[in-house]
Amino acid sequence: MRGLMILADGFEDTEALTTRDVLTRAGFEIKTCSITDRLEVQSSFGVHVLADALLKLMFDLELYDFIILPGGGRGTRNLAQCEFLKAYLDHFLLHNKLVCAICAAPMVLGQYGYLENKKYTCFAGCNEGIRGNFTGKEIERDGNIITARSMAYSIPFALEIIDYLVGSEVKEKVLIGLQGQVAK
Repeated sequence: MRGLMILADGFEDTEALTTRDVLTRAGFEIKTCSITDRLEVQSSFGVHVLADALLKLMFDLELYDFIILPGGGRGTRNLAQCEFLKAYLDHFLLHNKLVCAICAAPMVLGQYGYLENKKYTCFAGCNEGIRGNFTGKEIERDGNIITARSMAYSIPFALEIIDYLVGSEVKEKVLIGLQGQVAK
């Protein structure tokens, strides 16, 4: 499985890096994409990450099975202002591919109307003004959209993505490894 993770200055460290880590343990290939004109992206806590590509230069979306939007207050505001992002999200949704957002990032999906008539969750208060069925659960999966409430649920968020894309057997193997257990 191949996915895109969209990084904006101010992205929440744990939501991006932990999610990427867990998905990589499942054998997924994650390409990080900066929404800026530079590969270096700064997290909400000042960690500088070198993205794999610039979002505006990504053309062959057919190669990817899913897209992930990490949150973070400033990161989400920057994502919401990215002129290229809507076209990418449209592509994934039009082709019934998985779209994932955590913490504040579901606000971006909401601003484009993607959550209308869908169950979703997000960070407390970030649901205001979003048309959709806010549940407040830790993780919410409705069709090909997965949302998570906050940074604390980064691992369950990644596990839900694994479950959706390749099934519960792989999800359980990854979870066993994360917990330091020996597979039976």
